[in-house]
Amino acid sequence: MKLNELKNIAAKTLWLFLFAFLFMQSENIFAQLVQKTAAMKAGRFWIGITDNGDRGNFTYTSGFFPNDHDILGIRGQYAQANTGAGFQIATLLFTNPYENDPIKKNDTVAVYGLTNTYLPTGKVTSPLTNYIRYKYPQQTVVNPTKTENVTLTDVGTHDPSKFAGGTYDQIVEVANEYVYGITLKRKILGWGQNFNDNYVIFDYEFTNNSTQTYDSVFIQMNTNLDNGEYSNGRNPGPQGNEIGFEPQKSWQHYHGARASDTLKTFVGGKVPGKLRVFYEYGADDPTRNGDNMGAPVLSQNGRLIGTGMHFYTILHASKNSFTNDADDKDDFLQPRITYTGNGSQMPYSSVGDPYGDKNFWAMRGGLYAISKMSGATFPGTSHSVNNDELGKVEWFNYPSGAQSENFMFSSFGPYKLLPGQKVRIVYASGWAGIDLKTAKDVGNKWLKGTLQDPQNMPDSKTGWLPSNFAFPADATELDKKKDRWVSSGIDSVMLSAYRAKWNFDRGYKIPQAPPPPSMITISAYGDGTEINWVGTEAENFPTFAGYRIMRRVSNQDTTFYEIVYDSDKNDKASSHMYKDKGVLALAQYYYYVQTKAQIASNDLNADPTTRGKIIYSSRVLIPNIYWINPPRASQDDLSKIRIAPNPYNINDPLLKTFGYTDQRAINFYNLPASCNIQIYTENGDLVKTIRHESTVRAGSETWDMITESQQVISSGVYIAVIKKSSGEQTFLKFVVVR
Repeated sequence: MKLNELKNIAAKTLWLFLFAFLFMQSENIFAQLVQKTAAMKAGRFWIGITDNGDRGNFTYTSGFFPNDHDILGIRGQYAQANTGAGFQIATLLFTNPYENDPIKKNDTVAVYGLTNTYLPTGKVTSPLTNYIRYKYPQQTVVNPTKTENVTLTDVGTHDPSKFAGGTYDQIVEVANEYVYGITLKRKILGWGQNFNDNYVIFDYEFTNNSTQTYDSVFIQMNTNLDNGEYSNGRNPGPQGNEIGFEPQKSWQHYHGARASDTLKTFVGGKVPGKLRVFYEYGADDPTRNGDNMGAPVLSQNGRLIGTGMHFYTILHASKNSFTNDADDKDDFLQPRITYTGNGSQMPYSSVGDPYGDKNFWAMRGGLYAISKMSGATFPGTSHSVNNDELGKVEWFNYPSGAQSENFMFSSFGPYKLLPGQKVRIVYASGWAGIDLKTAKDVGNKWLKGTLQDPQNMPDSKTGWLPSNFAFPADATELDKKKDRWVSSGIDSVMLSAYRAKWNFDRGYKIPQAPPPPSMITISAYGDGTEINWVGTEAENFPTFAGYRIMRRVSNQDTTFYEIVYDSDKNDKASSHMYKDKGVLALAQYYYYVQTKAQIASNDLNADPTTRGKIIYSSRVLIPNIYWINPPRASQDDLSKIRIAPNPYNINDPLLKTFGYTDQRAINFYNLPASCNIQIYTENGDLVKTIRHESTVRAGSETWDMITESQQVISSGVYIAVIKKSSGEQTFLKFVVVR
């Protein structure tokens, strides 16, 4: 064979080899790029979880997002601790196994997250799993003219066998590896029972699976509230130039850095102050007139839509690295470093820094020398300022502060990690504050000028805020009362942190939420709304205590559910039926049914604030996205027929109060069970014929004002001719203003 032919064959072989190699590598790269995710929706704090620990892009506003439940959904667009992401590890003298350049291979200082230059898509060592304890019930809503089945995909794999380790209702697990060869096992837990449904627990274990020994290991987490979605405050939302809630402008406070913090109590002395809690709450913007703290909406009678507080609380942080779990002890002084601010504003100078690395400088407490927390912090810790203790109206007026997107940072360490040793960090992240009814009531009274201060304030001037808290410069005394009410949400934050800590300390064995009913059917009849349900599993629950049915009119944020049925532990049957007769005909109602369970007064797994109380099956397991329109009962006297609203005005606010999501509706009341309705213009042109034939004893009919030719009617006078099968008829006029 000639030399040139041999060269050609060799070249082709080389290209084939390179193609095969690149193809296999592209397959591996593609596999890493396909990010697996999970949505945690067990309670009121919804998060999106990515398998590689990086950022995601989650949204919650479509489908079921119940505004009555005051849900915060974290979108995950930043890699932050509130979704279980974004943990960075720093160490000294690191030999990088992913670096081939001998000059770069040995780092004096290394700071890496799970995704970085060497692992751009991360490294998943154990695939993500997502299990739920309870499925959505089978739900059907039966209106006179339409039947709708509620069909939502379960947020995880239904497998009750995965819950032997605790009373949580959802568990997500995944494992990852850092460039250091340190493995992070992530276990994320959510609860649906009403006393513990506003937080998620993150149980994390960092294990050194490399052959290197790491000195001066710092582990950092950070979070803020800049990328959340809120179920409340959207329907209706602020109008025109109204500001609304601006979470990127916030006061941020770490509690637990000082001995004086641990001596405080909350919730009337029921909650001890020995907690580690980082929380944030909305600030007033001093560049705008007035006091916007709490985000009052003037067009909605002053109701407050910005009273929620985001928090994370440390439940456990290893005192030292360990090999045997029995040797792991919590160190209350961890995190030893806390600070707030934005990376772009860090007042770092390489002068005098032996490591020359801004991130490592911040993680090991460099900011403390410039911006110390007030008061006596625990020895050996470096806690920087809480911006609500500065005595300034500008939340950003401190060395690392920015006008938006400030973060709450915590650094744990330094640890020494030998091969095989590990560190455990457990924290809860959640959402608390004054409840929605209170927020509405406070805002209404504030606007009317009748608001009084909350009772049992720790400080008569600042409420639950720091004693030197700076209210807005133009705040009136009435404004300050409003702000003190907002500050009472700190009690709720501390109660939530206390319950999360109690939950962890009891091995996740707090009282379990009961199962929801397995089937619910809601039907509209002329004499009321009928609710049927089946709860065999619920009634076999050891602490079963009956059922309750909740109802409200309208899907607006400004209306609330009320109890229409409440039973006890004797309410057991193969099937159940309740007839709700206290309804207005053709209003739009929403219902949900919950199972009740009784917490024993001597249940040592229940925290003392909940013993002897009732817990309910998870609210979010009843996605009541369809309304029911109860018709009016039929009757035969044509002289009693009425048309409403008359006149019809599309801008009438009472239409929304009545519950209408689509405000195009003319209602006919007191109809016979069987009749024809013909609608004419004033000139005698027929625009619509409606055949009313009810099998549910309905004496009402709703017309959407669409003609036979699928056109929307114009403003004017219309005549309705209503005729029974016997030939008897009547004429009624109505007016439409569009």
